[in-house]
Amino acid sequence: MNRKRMVLSLIALGALGGFSSMVPGSVPPPLTLAAAPDTLPPGYLSVLTYNVGGLPWPVARDRPQALAAIGDRLAQMRATGAAPQVVVLQEAFTTDAEAIARRSGYGFVAFGPGAGMAQPALPGYAPARSIWKGETVGPQLSSGLVILSDYRLSDIRRQPFPKGACAGYDCLANKGMLSARVAVPDAPAPVEIIATHMNSAGPSGQPEIVSRAAYARQIDALDRFDDRPESHRTIRLFAGDFNMGHSPGRLELLMGYIKKRKAKVATAMGRDKYADGCRAMRSLCGAQFAMAANVPAQHANDWQFYAAPDMRMLAAVSREVMFKPDANGKTLSDHLGLKVTYRFQ
Repeated sequence: MNRKRMVLSLIALGALGGFSSMVPGSVPPPLTLAAAPDTLPPGYLSVLTYNVGGLPWPVARDRPQALAAIGDRLAQMRATGAAPQVVVLQEAFTTDAEAIARRSGYGFVAFGPGAGMAQPALPGYAPARSIWKGETVGPQLSSGLVILSDYRLSDIRRQPFPKGACAGYDCLANKGMLSARVAVPDAPAPVEIIATHMNSAGPSGQPEIVSRAAYARQIDALDRFDDRPESHRTIRLFAGDFNMGHSPGRLELLMGYIKKRKAKVATAMGRDKYADGCRAMRSLCGAQFAMAANVPAQHANDWQFYAAPDMRMLAAVSREVMFKPDANGKTLSDHLGLKVTYRFQ
């Protein structure tokens, strides 16, 4: 499907009132599995970030079954005590994708901005344009952000990126930020999860200079979202799809924000086809990271980084790639899951 037809399909589906699974094929009922006790000792927290590719039909096909399988796999891991304690999802745009929360069995759920949530004004920025031929189209999809947790969530905040802080096809989704306070036992300070999904590069259909300008505005919005007096007394774990887009300019913007917040990168992940750069020069994948990335940072989309009132309060101690290809090389999404385990100290 070409880009214009994709956009027209999204708009038409939005006008029909929703993006449920509008394709043939049955989805099995959720598994009914009891959660096992956490296998992590006290003082640890595991966080998974995963772009589940929950785009609506006909833009993406065969998604309901894959999304159901993601929820069931998380439920199976919870039954054995092997599941991450917190899960951050991106691209949970459809009802099938949102149902991962129900299927997986996590006790606490927070959803990001919906399609109808008003975007704040951004003084000095023109409205987003050039979906195609200069036409402007408003959000037809939600932000796609979801936080699942075994621990109680409170102080839930959700905010779309401001008007004008998007480019191209990304403007069809009400992308933004979602945060929640997580009641983690034995943590030395309050813990907050901050989730986001930033503007794509090439897939946005815009020149790099245009999409990077939107990216810069989104970094500014994240900065304002995180700039609260209580943030300086809180352990903050950032997770999401930061869409590097192979752009040194985007990497500079993100690393500038991380440095400003005095945060530390846990790790980042991209597709293995970009891993050759790591083998050629390890510093491309390990500089400023608590744990080495699997690809040079400018090729990595899925990131986790963290900040604390005193950085000695916690450390990123292990990472695990989840939802890997099966024996036939197939995956449940076009991303893999990235889990990081943190130790409070």
